[in-house]
Amino acid sequence: MFKFHAIRSLSASLLVVFIAYTQPTMSQPLSNEMDIRVLIDVSGSMKDTDPNKLRIPALQVLTQLLPAGSKAGIWQFADDPKVIVPHGVVNAQWQKQASAATQNISSNGQFTDIGAALNAASFNTQDQVQGRQLHVILLTDGMVDVSKDAAKNKRARTALLGPILQQYINVGARVHTVGLSHKADKATLGAMAQATDGLFEVAVNADQLLEIFLRALDNTVITQQVPVQVTEQSFVVQQGVESMTVVIEKNGDDNVKLKDGKQRVFGRQQTRINQQWQSSLTHDVIRVQQPTPGTWALISDTATLKRVNVVGKLQILLQQSHQNIKVGQRSYIDVQLANERGELLSAEQLQGFELKVNMSDGNAQVFSQQQAFVADAKTRMQLPVLDKPGMYNLTISVANGQLIRTINRSLRVHPLAPLVSDEADSSGVLETEEVTNQTSQVEAMSVSNETASPALQSLMEEDSSAKPVEAASQPETAASQIASLVKKIKAKVMSPEKTVPTQPKADGTANENVDTSNSQVTEETMSSTDWRWIIGLGAGFILLVLVIILRRRPKSFS
Repeated sequence: MFKFHAIRSLSASLLVVFIAYTQPTMSQPLSNEMDIRVLIDVSGSMKDTDPNKLRIPALQVLTQLLPAGSKAGIWQFADDPKVIVPHGVVNAQWQKQASAATQNISSNGQFTDIGAALNAASFNTQDQVQGRQLHVILLTDGMVDVSKDAAKNKRARTALLGPILQQYINVGARVHTVGLSHKADKATLGAMAQATDGLFEVAVNADQLLEIFLRALDNTVITQQVPVQVTEQSFVVQQGVESMTVVIEKNGDDNVKLKDGKQRVFGRQQTRINQQWQSSLTHDVIRVQQPTPGTWALISDTATLKRVNVVGKLQILLQQSHQNIKVGQRSYIDVQLANERGELLSAEQLQGFELKVNMSDGNAQVFSQQQAFVADAKTRMQLPVLDKPGMYNLTISVANGQLIRTINRSLRVHPLAPLVSDEADSSGVLETEEVTNQTSQVEAMSVSNETASPALQSLMEEDSSAKPVEAASQPETAASQIASLVKKIKAKVMSPEKTVPTQPKADGTANENVDTSNSQVTEETMSSTDWRWIIGLGAGFILLVLVIILRRRPKSFS
C-alpha cells in the first residue's frame, strides 16, 4: 500500500509539473533601460569631410533628445580616445554639460584608432547585469589607421573585428556605425553593425549627419512622437503629456517662434519658466514641461518642424527581434503598454488601443497591418518575409481615438550570399557584407585567447564561393533522427507563424540562415518556452509509464 501511495503521489506531482511547465506564463514588462555611448572621430581628415563641424550641432541635438534616467557618455578618438562628456545618468545637468563640452570637438588627430575607442567605451560592459541595454553610436570618416605600417593596421583591424568586438557581443550590446563620406571603411563598419545587430549607414556629407544620428537614436531608445502636420507645420498636444521636446531645422532663420495651445507666441528670447530653448548653428531644440493642450504651430518662413518627442502617462515598451536579417527570414516586434509607474495596462484599460505597423523601402510602402492589443502578454506583430535586400523603415503606431503615438525603427535585409561588388548601393552600403576571410580569422584568434561567438565566427568564416553542403551527403544517426523529429514536433506546436497572414514563400534554406548575431530578444523569448516543453514532455512520459504500471497491477492492490 505504501508503494502505491508513493507512486500515486509521484504521479500527481509530475502531473502538476507537466501542467505548470506547459502553460504560458504571464508576460513580464519589457525593459527600456538604456546605456548609450557615443564615439566621435576627430582625426585630421575630418577637416575635409566635415569642414563646417556639422557633427557638433548634430551631436548637441542628439544629447538633448536622450531620455532622462538613461545613462550616456561621449568620447572623441583619433590617436588616443578622450572623454568629452563623462558617462553618467542623463538629466538636465548632464545635458547642459554635454551642450557646452561638444563645442570643443576638434580635428587634430593623426590616426584613426577605432579599436582603442571601443576599448575605452567598454570600461564596464560586464556590469550590464544591471539590465540596461548597451548601445554604441560610432562616427568615423576613415579606416582603421594606427600606424604608417600597413601590417600593424591590418592586425589592428583584425583585433577590432575579433576580441575587441567580441566583448560587446558577449554582453548583448549593439554597435551602430556611421560612415562619413564614401572614404570610410564601409566593409568594416558594416561588419561591426551586422555582428552586433546594430544600424549601419553612410552620410555622403556632413549635412546628413543629424538625420542619421536621429535614426540611430530611434533604434536605441523608445522615443515616442506625435504626428506632425507637414503642410501646416503644426502638431496636437493632448491631455496627459508631461513634457515634450521639439526639434526645428532653422535653414538660416534665426527668428524662429512657436505658437502654443492657447495661441500664445514665444521665441528664444521670450521663454517661460517651464520652457528651455537650445539653439545651434543648424537646429533649435525646445523642451517644454507640462505643455498646454491644443494645437501648436511653428512660425517661420524657412524653418522646418522636424519632430516632436513626448513623455506622458502612457509608456510604450517595445523590443525588436532583429535589426539585421537576411532575405527570406522572419522578424517581429513585441509591444506592451504601461502606465507612468511602469505597470502593464489591464485588459479593461487596453480597450480601444490598436497597434499599427507601416513599412517602407524608402520609396513606397511595402507592408501595413494593425491589430488589437493582447492582455497579460506581449503583443507580437510579425513582419513580412522580404525578398529584396536594403534598408526598410518601420513606423510603429499606438492609437486610441485621437491619441496617437509613433515610434520609428529600421530593418536592414542582407542578401543570402555576398555579392562581389566595389560599388555602393543607393544607400551607400556595399553589397559585400562579409569582410574577413579565413586568414584574418586565424590572425584574430592569435591576438587573444578569447573564443569568438558563433555569430562572429560565421561572419569571419563565410566564403562567397562556398556552396552549402547537401544534407543527403551526410548519414543520419539514430540520435540525429530523433532530434530532428522532436524539433519538427516542437516547431509545429510552438510556431509563432500560425496566426500570420500567408506570405510569399522563400527558398527553404532561407529560414535556416537566421542571423543570430544578436538574437537576445528571440533567445530570451524562446529559451523559457523550450525548457517548459522539455521538462513537461519528460514529466508526461514518466507519468504515462507509471499509469501503465498501475493498470497492470491486480485490482486487489488498490
